Amino acid sequence: MRTTIAVVAAIAIVVPSRAADPTFRFQNNFWVNLHHVLRGEARRRTAQMATGVKADALTEAERVAWTSALDGYADNARRDLLFDDALRRITNALAVVANEVALDPMPAAIDDATSRALTRAAPIYRAHYWSAQRQLNDRWIAALQPLLAAHGSGMSAAIARTYRVEWPAAPIIVDAAAEAGPFGGYTIDGPDGTAAHTIIEASNPEYQGDMAFEMLFHEASHARAIGGRIIAAINAEAARQHVTAPRDLWHTVIFYTAGELARRELGKTGDAQYQAYAYRYGVYTRGWQPLRDALERDWQPYLDGRLGFDEALTALVRDTTR
Repeated sequence: MRTTIAVVAAIAIVVPSRAADPTFRFQNNFWVNLHHVLRGEARRRTAQMATGVKADALTEAERVAWTSALDGYADNARRDLLFDDALRRITNALAVVANEVALDPMPAAIDDATSRALTRAAPIYRAHYWSAQRQLNDRWIAALQPLLAAHGSGMSAAIARTYRVEWPAAPIIVDAAAEAGPFGGYTIDGPDGTAAHTIIEASNPEYQGDMAFEMLFHEASHARAIGGRIIAAINAEAARQHVTAPRDLWHTVIFYTAGELARRELGKTGDAQYQAYAYRYGVYTRGWQPLRDALERDWQPYLDGRLGFDEALTALVRDTTR
C-alpha cells in the first residue's frame, strides 16, 4: 500500500544579514489545526455551547468516532493552552510533524488518550473540514507577506532597539489555525532550535490586515529573548523601588509598544482613523486603564526619544505601584 506524505505548507522570511531581521516560519499544519479544533469542541461540549462540527454532516460511524475523540480530549479541554506544560509539549510536538496522513511515529510528548483521539478524528476532519480551512490558512499567510517584505525588518529592528535586546536569530514558528484559544492567538516557547511558537486563528477578524502585522510582532515579543528581558527589567526596577510591579504591566508594555511601533512603521502616524490593536478592541478596558494611563504618561516619551529607557522604566513602575 502506498503512503502519501503531505508537505506542510511553510513560508520563511529569511534573515539575509542583520541580526534584527525577523525569521518567521509560517505553517499550515494539519495536526496543529486538528488539535486545537478538538480541544475547542470538547470545551464547548462541556459548556453546552454550540459546536462548530455539526453532527448531521457526519455518518453514524463518523459521529461515533468524533464523539470518542472528544471524549479523549476531555482532559485537554480543561487545560490552559498557554500555561499547561503537557499541552504546550503536545502543541510543539505536532508542529514538527510533516506527515499529514498519520502520526507515525507517534511523538513521545503525546499521551495515549490524545494520540487515540487525534487518530480517530483525523479522517473525519480531513474529509469534511480540512480543505476549506487549509485554503483559509493559506490566504491568511499569503496576505501577510507583502507587509512583512516591506516592513518586517524595520519593525523587528524597532522592537529590538526599544527593549535593548537582539532579535532572536532562531526562527519563530507561526501556525495559522482554525482555533487558537480564547483570544485568537497565543505564543509559547517553541520546539528545540526555535525562538518561540505562535498560533493564530486565521479567520479571526481582529487578526487581519494591519492588525495581523501588529499582532504578529506583539506575539513575537512574547519570545523569551524579548519578553523575558522586559519582564526582568520591570522586576529589577520594582525590586530597586521596594515594590511589587503589577502582574500585567509587562504585557501592557508589549501591547502598547507593538501598537505604537506598528503605527509608525506602517506610516499611519498622520492617520487620525488608525488605532493600535489594544485601543481598537478595548484591551485596556479590561481593568488595565491605570496601566494604559501610565504608559501614555511615562513610556510614550521614551518611544518618542524624549526620555531614556531607565528613566521611563523608573517612572512607569513608580506610577503603577502607588
